[in-house]
Amino acid sequence: PAPEGAPRDMPSETPLRRSTRIRRSVDRLTSSRLGNLASESLLNALTILSSYLSSLSKQPSEYVYTTFKTRLVKAIESHPEKSMYYDMAVQLNVDGSVNHTHPLSFATQTANNEAYHFHQAMQQHDREEFIQAMKDEIKAHEDNNHWTLVLRSEIGNEPTIKAIWSFKRKRRPDGSLLKHKARLCAHGGMQIHGINYWDTYAPVVNWLSIRMMLTLSVIHELYTTSIDFTLAFPQADADVDIYMELPLGCEITDEGDYVCLLLKNLYGTKQAAKTWFEYLRDSLLLPEKDGGYGFKQSKIDPCIFYKDGVILISWVDDCLIFTREKQLADNLITELKQQFTLSEEEDVSAYLGVKMELNQENGKVSMSQPFLTDRIIDLLGDAIKEANVKDTPAVYKEILHKDELGPERKQSWKYRSAIGMLNYLAATTRPDILYAVHQCARFSANPRLSHERAVKRIVRYLKKTRDKGIIMTPDREKGIQCYVDADFAG
Repeated sequence: PAPEGAPRDMPSETPLRRSTRIRRSVDRLTSSRLGNLASESLLNALTILSSYLSSLSKQPSEYVYTTFKTRLVKAIESHPEKSMYYDMAVQLNVDGSVNHTHPLSFATQTANNEAYHFHQAMQQHDREEFIQAMKDEIKAHEDNNHWTLVLRSEIGNEPTIKAIWSFKRKRRPDGSLLKHKARLCAHGGMQIHGINYWDTYAPVVNWLSIRMMLTLSVIHELYTTSIDFTLAFPQADADVDIYMELPLGCEITDEGDYVCLLLKNLYGTKQAAKTWFEYLRDSLLLPEKDGGYGFKQSKIDPCIFYKDGVILISWVDDCLIFTREKQLADNLITELKQQFTLSEEEDVSAYLGVKMELNQENGKVSMSQPFLTDRIIDLLGDAIKEANVKDTPAVYKEILHKDELGPERKQSWKYRSAIGMLNYLAATTRPDILYAVHQCARFSANPRLSHERAVKRIVRYLKKTRDKGIIMTPDREKGIQCYVDADFAG
C-alpha cells in the first residue's frame, strides 16, 4: 500500500535501478609486484648510500658503488638461505628488463613448475635425488668429452662465463613422478661479442612447410615418423674457445685453480643453435661416397632436406621424416644413429607440442594446441580462469591506439610473454585470432589498461575454443590453386 499522503498515481513500489558505476578490479599487491618494488627500493638505497660514502671517502661514486655491490654479492652468496635469490638475479632475464649485473634485481616467482636453481634444489626434501641427477649429468659430459680442465693461469686474460644448474621433477601425464632431472648449461649472457661468439642465427622450418608436408603425406599415403636428437647441441664441436667456471657442487681433487675449456657446443651459449644446425646440415648434404647422407637442401626453406624417396624437415633437434615406404625411413634412422645420438618417436601426434591427427581414410589433417592455450591461461592468472568466456576474440568496432593518457595496467602478468605465446599460437594453428593478436602486439613497448583488456578478451575467447584448430581436407582433383593478396595498386 502507498504511504499516507502520497499521490494516488504514485507507484506502490519503486523499481530497482541498476548501478551505472564503473566497476574496477581491485589493485592487489601481488608477490611479483612486491618483489619488483623491493628490488627498486634496494637499488635506489644502494645508489644513495654510495654517493654518501663517496663524499666521505673522496673516492669516485662509481668506484664506491661497484665495491659496495661486490661485497654485498659475496655476502649474499655466502648465506645459504639467501643464495637462491642471487641465483634468480643472475639467471632471470625476461623481456630484457633484468640484467645479471644487478644482483638485487629479482622478482618473486610463485609458479609451481617444480623447476629449481642450485640452492633451491639443495633445500628440497628430495635433495639426494637431485644430487644423484647432478652426478649423472656430470658423468655424461665427461664421458662424451664435452670439456677439458685447464689452469686459470694458462688462459691469461680470456673471459670466463658461469655454469648454471637447472633442476626439475619430470612427471608423467597422470602426475606421477618420472625422474629427477639436472641440466647443466653455460651462462650465455656473460659472453662477449667478437671474443667468444659472433653470429647466432639458426633457422627453423616454416609452419607452412609442415602443413604442406602433412597434406602431401595424406594425399600420397606417405609413411611419417619423427626423431629426436638426444642432447643435440653438445653433439657438435665448439666453434670458438669458451672458458667456463666449475659448476656449483663440483670439486677438483688436484691442487690448482681450474676452469673448463668447452670442447663441445654446450647448452646455454649464444651460438649453440647455430653451431648445431650447421653441423646437422653439413652432415646431411655430404655426398654418400664421402660418408654423408646425400641429401639436397631446399632453396625455399633451408630446413627441408630431400633425396630420392625421402624428405626430412628439421626444427632444431626435432625432425619429421616422410618416405614412400617404411623401410626407407628405417634405413635412414639406422644410418643416422651411427653418427648421432637420437631416439625415434613413430607417433607424430604431438610434434613440437602440436596435437596432430592424420586420417588416411577420409584424407583429413587436423592440428590444434590445447596445451599451449592452457599455458597462456595460467600466465594470466586466476582472474582469467574465473572470467566468463567470449564468442569473439575482439570487441566489435573497437580500435586500439597508443592510449598514452589512459590508465595504467592493473595486473602484473608479463604482456610481452603473452603476446609471444599468442603470436606462435596464431601463426601455427589459430589464424582466427591473428588480427586481434597483431593489434595488441603493436603496443608491447608501453601497454596500457586498454591493451591489457584486449589481450584478456582474446584469452577468454580461447577458453571457449580450447580444442579448436586447423582442419585441412586436401582434394587431389583440384591440384594447385593460387590466391593472390593484391588490390591492383588501388
